[in-house]
Amino acid sequence: MAGKNKSVELIALQCSECKRKNYTTKKNRKNTQGKLELKKYCKFDRKHTLHKEAKVK
Repeated sequence: MAGKNKSVELIALQCSECKRKNYTTKKNRKNTQGKLELKKYCKFDRKHTLHKEAKVK
């Protein structure tokens, strides 16, 4: 049986304009050291904006 992988963590992506957490994803801490930043669609602003990594509550 496979055990839990400690190097992969669940993160939220927060919109840089409206500050809402719109997306959740997984990140491998061994491969990606810095904070994740992606351009994603924000349904509240109705446009593509920069989304930055935030903690999941």
